[in-house]
Amino acid sequence: MQVHFQEDGRTIILRGVNLADGKFPPERETRRPDSLDEADTCSFVDTPFPLSSAPQHLARLRYLGFNVLRLPVVWEALEHAGPGIYDERYISHVVSLVKLCNKHGFKVLINPHQDLWSRHSGGSGAPLWTLHACGLNPDHFADTHANVRYCEWPVDSPQKDPKAIPAMMWTTNHNRLATSTIFALFFGGRDFAPRCVIDGVNIQDYLQQHYFAAYSHLSERLGDLPFGYDSMNEPEPGYIGWADLHKNERENAAKIGSTPSPIQSMRLGMGQTQTVNNFRLGQMGPHKTGEITLRPKGTCWLKMEDPRWKWERAESWPLDNCVWALHGVWDVETGELKKPEYFASLPDTSEAVTSVENDSEGQLSFISSYWQEYHRKWKETLRQHSNKTIIFIQPSVFSSPPPTEDPLTAYSPHFYDGLTVMRRHWHERWNADVVGILRGNYKAKMFGLRVGKSAAKSVLSRQLGELEQDLKVPTLIGEIGIPFNMDDSKAYKDGDYTSQVKAMDALLRGCDEHLLSYALWDYSVLNSHEWGDEWNGEDLSIFSAETGSFPNHPMLAGFRGAAGWCRPHVYSLTGRPLSMRFEYKTSKFSVEIESHAETEGYALIYVPWLHYRRSDDGEELDLDIRILEGDWSLTGQELRWNYRKGGKLELERGGGALTPQQLGTVVGYIVGK
Repeated sequence: MQVHFQEDGRTIILRGVNLADGKFPPERETRRPDSLDEADTCSFVDTPFPLSSAPQHLARLRYLGFNVLRLPVVWEALEHAGPGIYDERYISHVVSLVKLCNKHGFKVLINPHQDLWSRHSGGSGAPLWTLHACGLNPDHFADTHANVRYCEWPVDSPQKDPKAIPAMMWTTNHNRLATSTIFALFFGGRDFAPRCVIDGVNIQDYLQQHYFAAYSHLSERLGDLPFGYDSMNEPEPGYIGWADLHKNERENAAKIGSTPSPIQSMRLGMGQTQTVNNFRLGQMGPHKTGEITLRPKGTCWLKMEDPRWKWERAESWPLDNCVWALHGVWDVETGELKKPEYFASLPDTSEAVTSVENDSEGQLSFISSYWQEYHRKWKETLRQHSNKTIIFIQPSVFSSPPPTEDPLTAYSPHFYDGLTVMRRHWHERWNADVVGILRGNYKAKMFGLRVGKSAAKSVLSRQLGELEQDLKVPTLIGEIGIPFNMDDSKAYKDGDYTSQVKAMDALLRGCDEHLLSYALWDYSVLNSHEWGDEWNGEDLSIFSAETGSFPNHPMLAGFRGAAGWCRPHVYSLTGRPLSMRFEYKTSKFSVEIESHAETEGYALIYVPWLHYRRSDDGEELDLDIRILEGDWSLTGQELRWNYRKGGKLELERGGGALTPQQLGTVVGYIVGK
């Protein structure tokens, strides 16, 4: 039986959105050349928006049916000034913001967000000093192709033009030297880098101790205010589990541009010329276009300590040297790879969690070992300050989590339609079972392809269903969404968001079919047609002030493609839901509920003005409702259905479905005229 969230004896289903602008400091958009300057003094206060404007944003999001907010709180925001130095003004800002969210009827999920470890390595998350602690100098990442940073594109030219960067180029950093090294040190430094000692402890312990202490400090201030805490956003194994350092063996979708193998990345990091494969993203995925010779002018390893951080590095860890060469993985003088399987198995002396999976022959499972050990410490950290808050499990993207049935535990996998996100195009007639392919459910990848409109939609639903079945705990899809700049930003020119609505509907129809809670990625106040969400060229925000939609409506103005995501849904009920379905083209909605309560029960259903308004001039809804048992009442956009045993409720707009223009799918229609 499916497990749902419970509150005061009632089943609740969550519909939420991610507040994406909390990933970077104010006025430090990733395209700006100066965005990475003065890293120790840049405060995140007023992100994702100032407290003064928060009531306006929160009122609009509540009106649109959202009841949970996923709030990014990056490590850098807490501890950017140096190890153990916390930004108390920012923490007070977070506490005040969470209180405001609760006051407006939202549950808040604190998201310790990161992508690629840090904005200093091309993503978001950790402070600059953590990269220096690992011995890395991010100022030379571009030259050595150790990581690609948006503001430094093109990496081999003094003239920078972030707009020219290939779509989703940032994802290639998953397999590049800097990200792969830092995550290997954070999760497995004791085993794989024992010589890396700083302030008397291994780099793994040094980083994790500071990480847990920073979030412990935050959670002490927050207490029981949050609904839940996510675990580290999209954690990565880095090199851990890599079977052969000669080969690129992970994430074909992340092959764009220069694509060095791990050993080639290590050589490049030490300033050695390498000829590597070059890829471009085609209709069917990445394909090799040839080779490219890279000639670094120096190394990406730190030559001297930054006096701001005041730590003591052990003599066993000399600077300006690749940590993997230091551990005999390869020889800097000859370039020879000596230990191609160095990261492929648990060392005999490892203290990481072991399991049958890792005791048997085969590739090391990062999730069952190092990640599981990390997550145990994460739970212990948070439980020091709250015994009521739900702690979410989020392993690496599309990875199966270890089994758990702990109380106050939930599951927050992410799901994106990779084809749509990578190609920025809605493929209506074909798609692929990416989850099944990555989890080894097919003998060959080609068997995961699906052709035809129905099959393309159903394979999205099937993947969401597989994620829902991973654990016997409540599940919230922590991130799900689509790029709005599809087809070379066509909608920004002609106002037609039909493809965006279709793509979003296909995803959320799958969530409805499996009765899943979810949080859209994302809501960005900063979004513009030119720069998207102001992070690495992404453009997934459901809001943009430049959209021009519903200019006369105080709550809907600026929201885009809303017909696909502003949907009717049951969000609180007695008993358990059996099914839920919505057809945006016809406005038909149905929900089926089973209840064995001894007294009369009820369900609360969000019915959006967007789809069911009687006219543009008022807030009255035009509903045709059919039930076999009980009665119903309507207050604003909230429908209350009273029942004994449950049953089925069906509704649609009495005057027929609204047109795409009236729904804002085709922008240009003005409400009230």
